[in-house]
Amino acid sequence: MKSSALSCLCLLPLLCLPATLLAQTSSFPPGQFDPTRAVASPSHMGHTSLPEQYIWNPDVYPSGMTSARQKAAHNAPRYFRANFQLQSVPQQATLYIAGPETLEAYINGKLAEKIEKNPASPLQMTVFATPVQALLKTGANTIALKMTPQPNTSRDDMYFVAKILPRARGIDAPALLISGSQWQSSLNPGSGWQMGKSNDAAWYPVHAFGPIESSMEFYQGNVDAGLYRWPGYIGASPFLAHITLPVHSVEQIYAGRGSYSNLDTLTQPTNGQDFTVHLASTNVPEQEAPSLLLDFGREVTGRLQLVSASDHPIQVTIQSGESKDETLIQPYLGVDPLTIPPHATVYGPKSAFRFAKVRFLGGGKNLRFHSIALDDIYYPVKYLGSFESSDPLLNRIWEVGAYTSHLCMQDDIWDAPKRDRRRWAGDLDVSGRVINDTFDDHFLMQDTITNLIGKAPVRQHVNSIAGYSAWWIDVVDQYYLHTGSLAYVQSLHTRLLQLLNYMDTDVNADNLYADTTHSWPFVDWSPELYDDTPEARRATQFEYYLGYRDGAQLLRAAGDDANAAHFEQRAQQLKAASQKYLLDPTSGTFGLRWQTNAAAVFTGVANPSQYAPIWNRVLSTVSTTKYTALFMSPYYNYYIISAMAETGHRPQALDWIRAYWGGMLKEGATSFWEAYYPSWPKQNFHASLQADGGTGYFVSLSHGWSSGPTAWMMEQILGIRPTAAGFSKVTIRPDLAGLKWARGAEPTPQGLLKVSLKQNHGLQTTLDLPPHVVATVLVPVTNANQQVLVNGKSAENSRPFNSTRTAITLSQPGHYVLEAK
Repeated sequence: MKSSALSCLCLLPLLCLPATLLAQTSSFPPGQFDPTRAVASPSHMGHTSLPEQYIWNPDVYPSGMTSARQKAAHNAPRYFRANFQLQSVPQQATLYIAGPETLEAYINGKLAEKIEKNPASPLQMTVFATPVQALLKTGANTIALKMTPQPNTSRDDMYFVAKILPRARGIDAPALLISGSQWQSSLNPGSGWQMGKSNDAAWYPVHAFGPIESSMEFYQGNVDAGLYRWPGYIGASPFLAHITLPVHSVEQIYAGRGSYSNLDTLTQPTNGQDFTVHLASTNVPEQEAPSLLLDFGREVTGRLQLVSASDHPIQVTIQSGESKDETLIQPYLGVDPLTIPPHATVYGPKSAFRFAKVRFLGGGKNLRFHSIALDDIYYPVKYLGSFESSDPLLNRIWEVGAYTSHLCMQDDIWDAPKRDRRRWAGDLDVSGRVINDTFDDHFLMQDTITNLIGKAPVRQHVNSIAGYSAWWIDVVDQYYLHTGSLAYVQSLHTRLLQLLNYMDTDVNADNLYADTTHSWPFVDWSPELYDDTPEARRATQFEYYLGYRDGAQLLRAAGDDANAAHFEQRAQQLKAASQKYLLDPTSGTFGLRWQTNAAAVFTGVANPSQYAPIWNRVLSTVSTTKYTALFMSPYYNYYIISAMAETGHRPQALDWIRAYWGGMLKEGATSFWEAYYPSWPKQNFHASLQADGGTGYFVSLSHGWSSGPTAWMMEQILGIRPTAAGFSKVTIRPDLAGLKWARGAEPTPQGLLKVSLKQNHGLQTTLDLPPHVVATVLVPVTNANQQVLVNGKSAENSRPFNSTRTAITLSQPGHYVLEAK
């Protein structure tokens, strides 16, 4: 069908549009927030890996060259060449090169391309493409390149890739030439190098890094974002899956010098009609080109997919963002051009986004599309863990937290799928807890943990951050407690011990963290906590104590009792030093900062006798301080709400969760943000978010370190905490914290452990315990002598835990109802 309101040539934005296209995004029903949950048989991304390789000059310098001249040569032009044979010259051929800052390309001595990267482009692997069929000949051919590397790059970050395809631009086909180990390179090629006739003694074999899709390391940190224009490139690990999702709504429609037909095809792709853009001429100026702002309804990971139904190439630009303002004002990956060959399917850069703007520049007067949709890229997992309560807001917070962590499960577990798209141990300590509780994943957790520590010997901190070495150890410990994967822990034994010994070099004679290795003492994105300050050192000290304590437990599990005993002693020495030197005796707290005191409580440095002053003078102000420059990130807020619970203030922690994470939802979040504080400006909120020592749209709106409430509700409301490997022992401390009821399930190696709580005359706890799990249930009582019933009978193995809890041990699988009478 063709809408009459859209069929005319319009010079102004169209305002007379169907209400369904302009409506605000509605909320997704519970259990449907993650679109991959309904996928029964995932379609994996795996394909035949492209053979072209990243290559670079091997830095072979002339004999006697000084180190100063070698340094100068580091950024000097590099020369490359290769010979190849053709049985015949194709009618069309395109040379593709990606990686250099500047490029001169010659084929058979004739200039094919001279170009430099746009310095304003945020893409690191800009693809240069140029037709070269006129320069090719039957028989022997030579390609010769002169290029300069991108500035301020390390030797390991320098590489490029090249190929010649016998097709027009944008169309994939078997290559005539690819970059690889057969190429040669030089720093001083001499005259005639363009013809391949210069002195062979000046040329050396290139260093080949491997095919461009052969390692997930090539996909980290957005370094391959520009390769969306590289024919045949996917750049995703084969274990990832994908589904096609339609547009949820069209937020802005600008006709410019054009009009639209069948616009509803974008949101209702089953109608079988092609979406068409009608242009006044075959090409229109960018400022007057029709454009659409598409909303996918929630934060997603993947790439924009455009399927042509046209007989001619189409030219568009695309830009995406996690917020509407980022998309329109400062998209993280810039404004990216895209050529869509006839009847082809093409993709934009991989990223995380919610909105995408498509501008239609030309290629014909009628640009027809079968679809414009999302190619959603995800790691296939099942939602095994669950949580539900009488509070719908908390239920949505739990679900959004789980979805946020799932979005970060890509080529390993990243901090964020937009930025940085890298592994970070601190982030993983939070998101890993959510993954353990919700997905029970083994492969990606182990792969991420292993890649974070790297190969032996360990000679630096994890992520070059002292505290992240401690959090890495905690990640391993939590993973072991949840899964019981002893063989994996044993495989890490040597590196774990090396890391602990390296950490110990940072501790001075007073057993205080002293940053001897000059690493980055990062704690949180908050003033005085991401530089080498007394406050950052104090919090890092507490993180070190946790690392030593957990490290000793892991060493003992691996059978290394001697080193386990040593680091148990070191942990106690660090705790004693913390109490002696870092506790303020006048206030009874570890200073006045939320993060530092939370770290003291969470790690166990603080003694229970210190909980009251820490709560009264520090943690109780979390929810009452409206304006402050000393904010916390959602990352460290997980440790803050955990410390609030540990000091006996779970209802207050729950209220803070509602205010803080619920505040993000109120502001439109569909995944939890890298940075947030409730008093920050609401108008153009994304530009006001602060992280990485700056403010702006670069801040991620989907960050795994922000998913902490999902794990917290499992730990503090359902009360589930494994205390021995693989849930062989578990402590369950249920607490409704003001809720009327709550229920959920935790995956264990033996099956689901289910907990259901409801407020009766007292708290009634219902458990379904899988085999080989010994549970200690801490049942709330009004006094130490109150009787506890298990399945209606007096518990024979009850014992007082404290004045408010009685401990019941359950060692057999089954269904249990526990209640104090």
